[in-house]
Amino acid sequence: MAKVRILSASDIEKLFTLDMAVKAVENAYRQKSTGEGSVWPMVFHEFVHGEADLDIKSGDLKCENIFGLKVVSWYGSNEKHGLPDLFGTSLLFDRETGEPKALLNAGPVTGLRTGAAGAIGARVFARQNSEKLLMVGCGAQSPYLIAATLFAMPSIRQVMLCNPRNPAKAEEKLACLSAKVESLLHGCGAERAYTLEAATDLEAAVKNSDIILTATPSYEPMIHTEWVQPGTHFSCIGSDMTCKQEIDSDILGRALVFGDDENQCLSVGECEKPYQQGVIAGLKAEIGDVITGKAEGRQKETDITVFDSTGIALQDLSSAAVILAEAEKKNIGTIAEL
Repeated sequence: MAKVRILSASDIEKLFTLDMAVKAVENAYRQKSTGEGSVWPMVFHEFVHGEADLDIKSGDLKCENIFGLKVVSWYGSNEKHGLPDLFGTSLLFDRETGEPKALLNAGPVTGLRTGAAGAIGARVFARQNSEKLLMVGCGAQSPYLIAATLFAMPSIRQVMLCNPRNPAKAEEKLACLSAKVESLLHGCGAERAYTLEAATDLEAAVKNSDIILTATPSYEPMIHTEWVQPGTHFSCIGSDMTCKQEIDSDILGRALVFGDDENQCLSVGECEKPYQQGVIAGLKAEIGDVITGKAEGRQKETDITVFDSTGIALQDLSSAAVILAEAEKKNIGTIAEL
């Protein structure tokens, strides 16, 4: 019989921190670039257009000798039921035998690894002297993205929070979100000097930003090309399935465009519509190839850069492998026989 370690959200919160997530996600990008990690085709199903959906992402990592999958469901109306909008579950298997090894609540993993992905995109592609960060979207991912970017880029001094569809919501969520950001930074021993404020005018905030993170369920561009200043970097998180789009296609036409997985970016990411429209022919490079030195990133200070972070299974697998190793070392979790 196989023995599986079951790790709850509270277990994972004891084991996995922001700095660990950044290292795990960068490891995933590196292994994808070197061929030691592979991404398998994504499964997506939409229950109600723009309101409820799920996706299944899977793959393998040779260095960790694992394969696995993550199932994530998103229900945008869950707030009124007092529930989180995202639920995720990960399964981890031995790559040599297929034996199941672990079942993880992927909720806290998803938040940290997604935040880490956007932050690594900023660290790799943004100007290194960037000081002003704009977070577009006030959902579950926003505190993780802000905290991870503050961790990865200590030069950030000002953070603006904007909800483009309901500007007042940013002010309503500011205190709670600020506390979560501080908790995440404190959890990995990081201290940062910054201000965090709500922005009600998206256009003005975009014009005044060095780095822009987008994490919304939008199907229509919220940010227009005439607002974007030379040198701006975008890490686009929300367009993780077909037909979604957060920024104007013409922005990508002006930019150096990078992503986590080219096939996925062109089929379900921020790049999907610009690619279909003929605005871009593809990615300049995948982020892993820039990290490993196979490809160039930003070339000059005035470049506009876009990182299309669709989310790949290797981020989750690398994170899960780190969590499982820590859980085994500290004997955390519940062992079940299958």
